[in-house]
Amino acid sequence: MKLTVATLCLVAGLLTGCGSSTRDPSVWVHCHGTLVLSGAKSVDVIVDPARGPLLSYPDPANPGQTGTISVTKDNDCTIAPTGSITG
Repeated sequence: MKLTVATLCLVAGLLTGCGSSTRDPSVWVHCHGTLVLSGAKSVDVIVDPARGPLLSYPDPANPGQTGTISVTKDNDCTIAPTGSITG
C-alpha cells in the first residue's frame, strides 16, 4: 500500500508540483526511447517547412545558446517535466 501511495505522489508531483522542489523546474526529452535532453527550462515546437518539426530549447550546458532537435516520423519524441520530490 505504501508503494502505491508513493508512486501516486511521485506521478502527481511530476505533473503538478506535489511536494517541494529544491531546484528550478526543467524538462526532459526522450526521442525514440533515448534521453536526448535534460535540464532545459523550456522546449518550443517549431514547424520548419524545409526541415520539418523542430524542438528548440535554451541549451542548459551552454548559457545564451539555443539548441534544436529534429523530429521525424522515425524519431518520435516525448517532452515531460522533471522535478525532485521530498517529504
